[in-house]
Amino acid sequence: MNIDNSKTRFDSLILEWHARKSEIETEQDTRFQMIDLLLTDVLGWSRNEISTGPHVHSGYVDYLLKAENRNRFVVEAKRAGKLLIDTKSGSAAAYTVNGAALKSATEGLEQAQRYCVATGVEFAALTNGFEWIGYWAVRTDGKPPKEGKAIVFPGLDAIEHNFADFYDLFSPQGLMERLYQVKINQKEGLTVRLSEKLESVVNPNQIKLLQKSPLSRDLEAVFRNFFSTINSDDDLEMLAHCFVESKESREADISLAKITENLINSIDLVSGQKGNELESHLREAVESHRGDFVLIIGSKGAGKSTFIDRFFRLVVDQTLRKRCLLIRVDLADSEGDIEAVSGWLTERLVREIERGLFENGNPKYEELQGIFFAEYQRWKFGEHKFLYERDRSEFKEKFGQYVEELTRNQRNLYIQRLLEHAVASRKFMPCIIFDNTDHFPQPFQEQVFQFAQSVHRAVLSFIICPITDRTIWQLSKSGPLQSYRSTALYLPVPYTKEVLQKRISYLKVKLDKSHRDDGGNYFLRKGIRLNIKDLQAFAACIDEVFVKTDYVSRIVGWLSNHDIRRSLKVFERIILSPIIGIDDLVKTYLSSGKLKVEERKIFQALLHGDYNHFSQDNSDYVLNMFSIDPEWISSPLCKLSIVRLLLDKEHGRTEHDSSYLTLEDIQNYFQPVGIPRDMTLHLVESLLKYRLVEPYDPSETKVTEDLRVRVTHSGQIHYEFAMRNFVYMQSVALCTALRSSSAIQNMKNLRQRGAKFARKDWDKLRAIFVKYILLEDAKFLTVPDAVEYKSQHVMRSDLNNEWVVSLPS
Repeated sequence: MNIDNSKTRFDSLILEWHARKSEIETEQDTRFQMIDLLLTDVLGWSRNEISTGPHVHSGYVDYLLKAENRNRFVVEAKRAGKLLIDTKSGSAAAYTVNGAALKSATEGLEQAQRYCVATGVEFAALTNGFEWIGYWAVRTDGKPPKEGKAIVFPGLDAIEHNFADFYDLFSPQGLMERLYQVKINQKEGLTVRLSEKLESVVNPNQIKLLQKSPLSRDLEAVFRNFFSTINSDDDLEMLAHCFVESKESREADISLAKITENLINSIDLVSGQKGNELESHLREAVESHRGDFVLIIGSKGAGKSTFIDRFFRLVVDQTLRKRCLLIRVDLADSEGDIEAVSGWLTERLVREIERGLFENGNPKYEELQGIFFAEYQRWKFGEHKFLYERDRSEFKEKFGQYVEELTRNQRNLYIQRLLEHAVASRKFMPCIIFDNTDHFPQPFQEQVFQFAQSVHRAVLSFIICPITDRTIWQLSKSGPLQSYRSTALYLPVPYTKEVLQKRISYLKVKLDKSHRDDGGNYFLRKGIRLNIKDLQAFAACIDEVFVKTDYVSRIVGWLSNHDIRRSLKVFERIILSPIIGIDDLVKTYLSSGKLKVEERKIFQALLHGDYNHFSQDNSDYVLNMFSIDPEWISSPLCKLSIVRLLLDKEHGRTEHDSSYLTLEDIQNYFQPVGIPRDMTLHLVESLLKYRLVEPYDPSETKVTEDLRVRVTHSGQIHYEFAMRNFVYMQSVALCTALRSSSAIQNMKNLRQRGAKFARKDWDKLRAIFVKYILLEDAKFLTVPDAVEYKSQHVMRSDLNNEWVVSLPS
């Protein structure tokens, strides 16, 4: 329900309430005739979210309302004749809780406050149906609730004239977003969040693009036009040949091949017309599998779609392949509307089956006659026998009209008949792939799964559904997966190094073939016009920088959370950065055949990209863990502290979902430390954006207190950067906006040494930066001595020991 619908419903009720005001006398009248309707029909609370009369130690709560399985709101009801407001003003206003205007409401507000404390709720309403008082009963900002303001609507007319405020205060959406805090703060004289002007050693206007040589720009085109092919589906040959095999994927290949062969053999068995063997065929059909339903399980980026394409293109015996009717339905093309997905799947499936079975994707009359042969025979010998005998042309025309209507209006039946025709008449095994379902939320995936199962149950078929490992785990707990039999094949995520190695090997093979055979035609098709020697040197450079350097591959893999496409984008950022100087590497290789790239330069290329300094605006994969928002001034260690907490949870997990914490858990943990709840939410949003943490449901985009998150590999490598990586620390030290002018000046003084600036000066600069971080942290946060906070103390101690204490004298 939105606010416009709510207002329309309120306007229709207010006339009735005014007309029947004298008849609403008792508290039960008030609750049944007014408050119930206001809560459900106007404000949009569903009845299953409302508890009436639950018992707590201080009495019985009139209304306890929940949202997302948390208590959110208490309503204390009084009879309509009970006066709550002592002012004659009819306008909505804010009054001090213990002030003169609310003397008559004191007892009811105190009662509501007791219920709030007992149920863990912050906000309450006191109402007699006509008058409404919004009361922030449990506060955490240091102000006693009775000294704060309450927002008062002295009558239905006041609600009507200020309906947006009424809705924001008491609707589920408003309660979830804690808009009552915003509005009451405004009425109390809004306290502006601490905001300061911050300054960094390197000003943003000093961050410049680095120049690239002509050869470097040409090689950039090589990378973008060829090496990044993985980011699209254009070069299916490359994707198939460069698939990284593993023990599990090889076993999956064998399983798929066996299943496919057995099913195709069963088509001959079930469809054969061998007279006295019919009984045994029927028994065999009953006892054997009716097709198969295969789940290809793997993490996002594991290459599930590539695995399937490669299986039918390169792995399965081609004689067997020719007997498969391969139908691919790509859910990535859908709009993701769960209400419309069944219709979308039906239309897409009809189109793809017709393409596979008929020339130009359009069945001829005779083919349709074969598909609906049972109906044709019935017409011929049954209802339309005499028409058939009298005028066969008219008979056929009328039958064609019947088929047209049937195929238009009964699409699911048409799909079933098409597939039955493929099996019985063409001797094909329908192999239907519902691809990219894992791009969508779990309810959407369940809908696709149900649709695929309905097809599978109707017709002998081989259904393949790629699905993420996390989704399969969730569906195994509840949902349709429990109700249906399926074969699950697991596809692990390959190591980033192996992915890159495959692609480099493929590139070298193509280079060698182009050199010998086709004069580089493959590369010309890719828009690449460099000579073969330059390309060979380019491949060798990539091999040297990434494949032969384990730590680089590990860092890239973890930063991208092992997503192949993201990994290659990170590689692209490094190899094409002017800091690496790929053109110089190519020239060096061509002249001497030897290469060596400094570790420092690789990290700088990762952090800086095409620029002379690190810039958060130009970095999609690396997050500055020490930056603070000028509108959210607090400790520079807030983000790192959250990651540390989630690392503790990850290291101590005992099963799959025990590594997750709700946002509310994180807020509760850091509130005693000194991080406000709204700031924690803001920080988690930032960590989610850069994928340092991930939600339990990968499709979840709304950040609420119930959101469950855990640390990712990217979060773990960022923690490692902050604690150990000197290039990361010096890069962020120069570009992080600070509150301390003295720290900035000290770092600037070091940098002014120019040519004399040495390694020891970088050590001093990092020490100044970390000293500033720890001092700021001590100003804003106080970490308790409790055992639950031990790792927070250790983290701060490790930072000091690594970057400050270890500084050579």
